[in-house]
Amino acid sequence: MDLTERQKEILLAVIHEFMEEPEEVGSLSLVEKYNLGVSSATIRNEMVKLMRLGLLEKSHVSSGRLPTDQAIRFYVSEVLNNGKLNPLISVEIRQGIFRDRFSKDTVINSILEIVSKESESLVFIILDEEVRYYGMSNILKYDEFKDVDKITTIFDILEDKSFLLNLVEKYSGSGVSLLIGKELCIEKMCDCAIAFTKIPFWDTEKAYVGIIGSKRMDYSKIIPVLDEVRNSLESSMAGWN
Repeated sequence: MDLTERQKEILLAVIHEFMEEPEEVGSLSLVEKYNLGVSSATIRNEMVKLMRLGLLEKSHVSSGRLPTDQAIRFYVSEVLNNGKLNPLISVEIRQGIFRDRFSKDTVINSILEIVSKESESLVFIILDEEVRYYGMSNILKYDEFKDVDKITTIFDILEDKSFLLNLVEKYSGSGVSLLIGKELCIEKMCDCAIAFTKIPFWDTEKAYVGIIGSKRMDYSKIIPVLDEVRNSLESSMAGWN
């Protein structure tokens, strides 16, 4: 998508504010917080153009804007595509998987705990039709998950033996796959996101590790973490019986 540098700066500023608080962002707050070098009137005009491009939207009568799912995907692909994992986190993941590689259950628990801690989100592992998960309490810190119906929906997804597997199989690609907001096609999950990747796991035919969280999740950390888990499992497979 062709955007001017000014439009990119404004869009990224709106997304940054949204990632901090899920509230509409106005031009005045952008002028106050960011050195964009233009007036609030100019920012408003650019916001209108970004709305026409499907990157910003309004949900209330205020003059503020919210980034769309398309905008967040643009943010992930354009800005975070080359995200690097903290070397200390990488070592922790690799050592944990390699140390426990001869015990399936221990490896599963190690992955769930490490990824949950680093992503601050809910983590799941699918082994054929078995689903294991950890970190439900992590997502409760987000305002989006203070709705009981939404939490119930997440439990329903996790406890359905085939739904989650069918979902990730349908949308799985090379590397880490993302479903953001309405892309999930799940009622009451429009402000959520799922990131996942296929992994090798002993003789399991269909194995995935993934994260369920707010679409305001820290993609710059989550994507490299899942990449590292997959790569670590691949390199450790030679030691498994």
